[in-house]
Amino acid sequence: MPKLKGGLLMVFIWEFVRKYLMRVGLLMSIILLIGCATQKAWQYGAEPEVSSAALINKSVSIPPFSDKRINENSNYVGLYLIPLMPFGWQDLNTPEGVQMHITSGLWLWRPNEDIAKATAEEIAHAHIFKETFFTHRSSEGELVLQGTINSTKYDGKMITYGLSVEGPLLWFVGFPSSYVNNELSITLKLKDEKNNVVLWEKDYREEDGSISWIYSLQSDFEYPRLLKRILLNAVGDLKSNLGTIGNKISSVKKE
Repeated sequence: MPKLKGGLLMVFIWEFVRKYLMRVGLLMSIILLIGCATQKAWQYGAEPEVSSAALINKSVSIPPFSDKRINENSNYVGLYLIPLMPFGWQDLNTPEGVQMHITSGLWLWRPNEDIAKATAEEIAHAHIFKETFFTHRSSEGELVLQGTINSTKYDGKMITYGLSVEGPLLWFVGFPSSYVNNELSITLKLKDEKNNVVLWEKDYREEDGSISWIYSLQSDFEYPRLLKRILLNAVGDLKSNLGTIGNKISSVKKE
C-alpha cells in the first residue's frame, strides 16, 4: 500500500511538472510570435562621399530595377505543430509579399525602387561619374545603369524537434528556435542607351544565414547588408574597368 501511494505521488508530480513545462513552452511560443509581429523597414546607408573629381565625365541615370524573381512563396510554418515534424518552414521568393516571417512581421520594402535608390546613392558618393541619380526616366542621363533583381530568396525554419507544441520547451533550456537564410542576386548593366552599346555588365550574388535562440532573436531581414557588400564590390569593379568603359565611350563617339 505505501508503494502504491508513492507511485501515485510520483505520477502526480510528473503530471504537475509536465503541465508546468507545457505552459512554459506556450509562453516561449508567444514570445517568439510577438517578435514576429515586429515590422521591418528598408534602411540603407551609403559610404561617405569622396572629395575627388569624377573619373568619367558623364551623367548616369538609374531607373527602378526590373524584377525577374519567381513569383512564388511557400509558407508552411504551421506544420511544426504536427508530431514528429522537426520544423515548420517558409520558402519565399518574394519575401516582402507575406505578412509574417520567422522572426519579424510585415516588411516595408519595395525592392525594385529601394535597391535602385541605394545603388544610385552609393555610386554617386564614389564620384565615378559626373552625376549619378535615381529617376523613373532613364533618358535623363547620358548613360544608364540598368539593374535586374534575380533573387531575394528567403529560407526560414521554426525548429520544434518533432515535439509539436512541446518543442518550445527545448528553446527554454538553450536549444535554437529558428534558422533563416537570405539571398540577394542582382545584375548591373552600364549602357549607352542612345547608341545601344553595353559598356559594362556583371552579376552579383550574396547570402547570409543566422541561427536564433529565444533569448537572442536574430534579424531575418538582412538584404540591406547584402546589398552593401554587393555595391562595394560593384564600385570597385567599375573603377577597375574605367579603361575599358572609356574606350567603348570613345569608340561610340567616333562612329
